[in-house]
Amino acid sequence: MKKNIIISSALAVMMLPAMVSCGSDYLQEEPLTGISDNTVNASEAGADAAVTGLARQMSTQLPDLKNGNINFNGELSARTVYGEGLSPDANFAEISYYSTGATNPSNFRTLNGWWAAWMYRYCYSLVYLSNTILSSVPEEGELSENENWMKACALTFRAHAYYRLMQVYGPRWIDSKNGEEYCLVLRLKANQPNEAPLNTCNEVYDQMYKDLKEAIELFKHVPENRADRGDNLFYPDASVAKGILARLAMLKNDYRTAQEMAHEARQGYPLMTAKEYLNGFSTTCKGWMWAPAMDPLGIYYWGFGPHYACNGHYVISWGYTTNMDWNLYNQMSATDVRTRLYFGPHVVDYEPELAEEFGVTKEDFYTVPTSTPRATLSITGSGDKPKGMNLAMWNFIKAYGKTFASNRPLDIKGIYLTNKYGMGLGCQFKFQGLDDGYTSCWPPYMRSEEMLLTEAEAAYMNGDVATAESCIKELMAVRDESYNLTATGDALLAEIKLQRKIELWGEGFSWFDYKRWNDVIDRKTWKADDADNCGNWPSKYAKKYEPTFMNGWRAAIPQGEFTYNKMADQSLLGL
Repeated sequence: MKKNIIISSALAVMMLPAMVSCGSDYLQEEPLTGISDNTVNASEAGADAAVTGLARQMSTQLPDLKNGNINFNGELSARTVYGEGLSPDANFAEISYYSTGATNPSNFRTLNGWWAAWMYRYCYSLVYLSNTILSSVPEEGELSENENWMKACALTFRAHAYYRLMQVYGPRWIDSKNGEEYCLVLRLKANQPNEAPLNTCNEVYDQMYKDLKEAIELFKHVPENRADRGDNLFYPDASVAKGILARLAMLKNDYRTAQEMAHEARQGYPLMTAKEYLNGFSTTCKGWMWAPAMDPLGIYYWGFGPHYACNGHYVISWGYTTNMDWNLYNQMSATDVRTRLYFGPHVVDYEPELAEEFGVTKEDFYTVPTSTPRATLSITGSGDKPKGMNLAMWNFIKAYGKTFASNRPLDIKGIYLTNKYGMGLGCQFKFQGLDDGYTSCWPPYMRSEEMLLTEAEAAYMNGDVATAESCIKELMAVRDESYNLTATGDALLAEIKLQRKIELWGEGFSWFDYKRWNDVIDRKTWKADDADNCGNWPSKYAKKYEPTFMNGWRAAIPQGEFTYNKMADQSLLGL
């Protein structure tokens, strides 16, 4: 007989994220280790509420996690602060200006610092909520359709949380002694004591593989209305579970699993067309596999859009721009549609009449750049009254911003109009906020292009060169009509990595990829006399980080874990 779990209202479950964000992060002196089964409802409405509450935790503002004007609000902050704040390919100037620490890997090792703590607390809040839902599902006997779905979703969310934890706190696989290094605490029960020993990398990966494989099977038994998520892409499904398994497999250098899962995950999800790619990453399209709910979610001006969209509320008010690294920009072809999204010399090719109107040539992009007070290298100079070529660039970039109106439902003609600090060389138009009062922008958590590029990289590492080449050709067929793949051997792998950097720019993969690849991070300063080989980083942020830096870019587990968990032996981490 099915376990009957009753609550007075689904609201109780939807409030779970608020309860967690206030204190249940496994780091409190008296941690909340579980919520009674009576807070979960096995009915369809209750199942919706439970999983929605879990999904909302991925977009919930955590007000006590703040540094300057950087306020942590879930998955998009996790990706932006970590994945892009430390990136060599993207300068998210607000992060740099308000929190130099966000761009300095030295902060990995600060046990009581905010950088090490934020991802930890966020991920364990997801683990906590996932375990709470799992505790409401019977461990024995046949499950109902609702219970199948709840369990599949909770297992998927939990695996995603541990994937993020392994990215930041775990060692690279090549440094893990074949997975026998200790890394994290596995917490798999809602009511288990807070004290638990550290687990090895293999134990974490094995459990998450098990979770995701079970979730994939369970998703086969959900009703049709569950399988068809419609606009509710914040609910995971089998494709999302396969995608997370592919991500985990890449961390583990398990390329056969990664290739298989990435290929299967993207089936039924077409690549974004050129028009969709230029459309602002604010509304869903058929190629998006997993995405946040498209509403402010109670965080209003703390969402991604106001701070990082090209026309975001604070971008316009405070004068921050987000810029592609010049070195990466230089590797894009003028015929690649993606170059439209970054303000550099190629825009002259796209808008020759505008360039002529304002007297701007490609050569001007090499002579104007100057440092500004806002952690960026300006292509327009700074100040309230720009003159000469600075003024021409100002007018050109404002006019160029208006050209995107035909590609999206709302005009972004207000872009950068009030910015007096200067527009960064390579500033982006990729993320465009909606005209909803909060300039909301909700980039996807997962899309088909990521899976395609993961399949390509994994295939190459498996020696399946034909598949690797086919994947890159498939992507570039909708990005650059003049593209011709000629790279072979090591150059082919370099090409796969390059297209991944360009395609997924700003979406939170960059630093994580560099760590996984064991590649050097090299932020180069601007050199007008060597523009082909330089970057556009101000000298304050232009640094080089070897893969061995700070214990292999491995963040310190926050001190609270060891203060309140005496079973976790810190010496096992070898830090």
